[in-house]
Amino acid sequence: MNDDYEKTIEWLYGLEAKRGMDFRLARLLPVLARLGDPHLAFPTIHIAGTNGKGSTAAMLHSMYSGAGYRTALYTSPHLLSFRERIRVDSLRIEPAAVVGYVEEVRRVADHEGVALTFFEFATIVAFLEFRSRSVDLAIVEAGLGGRLDATNVVRPVAAVITSVGLDHAEFLGTTVEQVAAEKAAIVDPGCPLITGALPTEALAVVAERVAETGSGWMHLGRDFAVEDRTGCPLPGRHQLANAAVAEAVARVLGARFPVSDEAVRAGLAGTRWPGRLEIVARSPTIALDAAHNPQAVGCIVDSLPELGLAHPRVLVFGVMADKDWTAMLPPLLEACDHACLVPVNRPRGLDPRRLEPLAGEAFSHELCPSASAGLDRARRVAGIGGSVLVTGSIFLVAQLYEEAGGRPDPFREDELAA
Repeated sequence: MNDDYEKTIEWLYGLEAKRGMDFRLARLLPVLARLGDPHLAFPTIHIAGTNGKGSTAAMLHSMYSGAGYRTALYTSPHLLSFRERIRVDSLRIEPAAVVGYVEEVRRVADHEGVALTFFEFATIVAFLEFRSRSVDLAIVEAGLGGRLDATNVVRPVAAVITSVGLDHAEFLGTTVEQVAAEKAAIVDPGCPLITGALPTEALAVVAERVAETGSGWMHLGRDFAVEDRTGCPLPGRHQLANAAVAEAVARVLGARFPVSDEAVRAGLAGTRWPGRLEIVARSPTIALDAAHNPQAVGCIVDSLPELGLAHPRVLVFGVMADKDWTAMLPPLLEACDHACLVPVNRPRGLDPRRLEPLAGEAFSHELCPSASAGLDRARRVAGIGGSVLVTGSIFLVAQLYEEAGGRPDPFREDELAA
């Protein structure tokens, strides 16, 4: 990897550390206009949701790419490399392109007097790459909420809300209704909406937005159902729901972007989304999941019988301090025999000593000085016949991914690893 790319990425991460989040989309518009409005150069499927939006985006990307469309994918956060966020078909954005686009956006932003955030830079870089590659369709995952997310400048041909739950309360609100309103704001006038199974409190809010915009609405459980899709390689019952949503999107857009039933099945079967209930090693079995809120933790616990994680089952848990860790940890403790509580090497990482009272004296647990030490200890406690579950944050999964047994380049297909 060249030095210019490494310096550019370091500079971008510096923005993340130094600047807060400024949720005024109007700030982006003059920058985008001077760049020729790249976000309007291609049709977009816009996906929001508390959980499941990344998996659903990956499924749609696989389906449409396999059907012969030049299909772009923009997701966040990444697992191991910034380049994972921006892909066209099987190829991630090239390092030289990242450098060039960041320099271009930086010049324009400086000219307009706009101090862009890390996520805004990344989003505009994605738009520039997709326009340059003349994509037929872009699958764009919202980063946070929807209403004021940087991705909400697109004009989607379809909007998707995979799920609604409480997360990022400081930005999105403390009630399901407030969160639903933030996510439903991605629906533009006349834009069809496809949703997963939503809580009752969210339904009226979404229905109101649909009525305001004159949009069609396909809702899981009312207009389509979850089926037993054995061809979906992503484990967990919740992934079957995500697959049902992806299939419904394909049906809704069938007139404009036809996809055969065979392409849908093949696309689902070929979906790759590392770090989501992914088993990366045996003896002991080690599973990794990027769950970072109580709803996602519930999906893990429900999926443990399917995964076949044997006892003794050892948990390696680390979390960001701004997450609802008081609700996340107890269900995991109930499902495991021992816990290694570890720090996450990020500025927002929670001191694991704050987790200890949740375990109490009744549950077998220990504090570990690092994530690596926690994984090593978990392996020894599990033994060759047991299992290890690593979860709590995508940042923890990224830290331990290769050490736990994951491939150095889990997204590699037919391109050279970089």
